Amino acid sequence: MKFVPRDLGAAADASNPGSEGLRREIVVLLVAATALVLASYFVVGWLVELVLPQISVARERAWFSHAKFPQKSVEPADADERDRFERAKAMLARLASDPRVPALDYRLVLIADTTPNAMAMPGGTILVTRGLLNLLDEEIPVAFVLGHELGHFAQRDHLRGIGRAFGRALVWGLVFGQGENVLHAHAGSLLDLAHSRKQEEGADDFGLELVRATYARTDGAEQLFVWLEQRDQTPSWVHWLQTHPYPGKRVERLRARAARSSSAAP
Repeated sequence: MKFVPRDLGAAADASNPGSEGLRREIVVLLVAATALVLASYFVVGWLVELVLPQISVARERAWFSHAKFPQKSVEPADADERDRFERAKAMLARLASDPRVPALDYRLVLIADTTPNAMAMPGGTILVTRGLLNLLDEEIPVAFVLGHELGHFAQRDHLRGIGRAFGRALVWGLVFGQGENVLHAHAGSLLDLAHSRKQEEGADDFGLELVRATYARTDGAEQLFVWLEQRDQTPSWVHWLQTHPYPGKRVERLRARAARSSSAAP
């Protein structure tokens, strides 16, 4: 005799009453995890902004004066690169003498990276790549890049970054323990993207005004971003996932701001 199973219909769902409850629990857990991510992001950010003014520049200098960074410095490869590097060091000293720049022990470090870039490190170190020195051969574009990095120090962006990362790690460690947590590792970074782009725009504004105050002109300040825009092949929808604004938008913004400043100048 052949066995043919019957369709139990609604009776089958009734025989597994826990399935609906399980789905509900999963939804509740996801909502709770999302709320925790958002709460930790905003609360930690608020606490960082509350504490940051209490950290003096002198304290910051004491904390990071002996900091070591993973990038290995290199010596200029030839006389031309040495001349470019020495001129960049002189520009940094001149820009850093502005009273709006925090009184840190600034130093310029050359690293053997062919990608044009510069990075501000806690304590006053500014890393410049070999690619940047070889690309920018005029004073104003180099001065603007250095002024931009000084803008990060003026905004104290590195301290904000350290505080946010430490605060979120502490909150997530208390809730989930000290083990590796994928949600913690990536959620904070995604939430920080818009904040990071805002910091970059602020550093652009500071750098542009610093160059104007130091050199009485800003023509060509956007040269690095023009070069980046010409080589950028990233789809437009991906730019909102990046830490830096789209190069083309930065060029437009810098030129517009420079034009406004020029028209407002006496």
